[in-house]
Amino acid sequence: MTPRDLVILGNINVDLILGPLDGWPGRGTEVLVEELQWRVGGNAGNAAAACAALGTDHAVISTAGDDLAGKWLQQQLPTGQVTWLPCDGPTSVTVAVTHSDGERTFITQLGHLAALEWANLRPHVPASRFALLAGGFLTPALRREYPEVLAWFGRSETQVALDMGWPDGGYTPELRREVLCWLPQTHHLLINDLEALALTGETDLRCAVECLASHLHPDGTLVIKRGAEGVLLHHGGQVSTHAAPAIQVSDTVGAGDIWNAAYLDALSRAEGTEAAAEFAVQVASTAVSTSPRRYLVPEG
Repeated sequence: MTPRDLVILGNINVDLILGPLDGWPGRGTEVLVEELQWRVGGNAGNAAAACAALGTDHAVISTAGDDLAGKWLQQQLPTGQVTWLPCDGPTSVTVAVTHSDGERTFITQLGHLAALEWANLRPHVPASRFALLAGGFLTPALRREYPEVLAWFGRSETQVALDMGWPDGGYTPELRREVLCWLPQTHHLLINDLEALALTGETDLRCAVECLASHLHPDGTLVIKRGAEGVLLHHGGQVSTHAAPAIQVSDTVGAGDIWNAAYLDALSRAEGTEAAAEFAVQVASTAVSTSPRRYLVPEG
């Protein structure tokens, strides 16, 4: 297999985006919304779409269901960059309901994501400089194998980036311990501020940052994504902030996943962490403020 700069493993599914909706309808009633989109979705799917647009040298390995949604999904990403593994049963679909304040609510049926297992993925994973493990809480079988996956990438000196998403039911003490055990082999932890607080049990973000940074790989970088406030970066014992530009938001679905892709794209081009963070902020800001979605501001 041809070596790649980046390998993406995680939840790729179909997003059905509806909205805006600010009041949830009562049971047995119906409401109308103005917007509807079908799109590649999931933490890993959003990142893969961004990498394709940015021209990142990457590979994606995923399952797909044997239904109409699965056939559609397999047609959406460049064939030379994705290995699709067949899976009996339905393809995972997420209904993303947008709200007028820019927030969104998700309803997901796991479908093929439940069958995403390391034993099936591993023969198709090329050597790479970086690996993104995305949406771990929506890939339950693969998540259970994270210790083995992390050890495998560690032996090949691949830098692992981790964005596990939000757990169904929130963070329990047991779940916190599980995630913290992943961090010593994680080079880039890419989470948002609410996840940082919930994962550590802290109420102060600065305390959460110090706690998480202390668990990471010795050369690790912690990224805290803060929406319109930009990102906070902890690397080499230093903390920096990277502000987001003022924009008119069009669609925030997948913003953090797009940020991840742009950050790893910049690192693969030998940019430093701070320059990579700045680039990622600009890419994500462009994406969430354009419709149809763009990832880079046209030159000139």
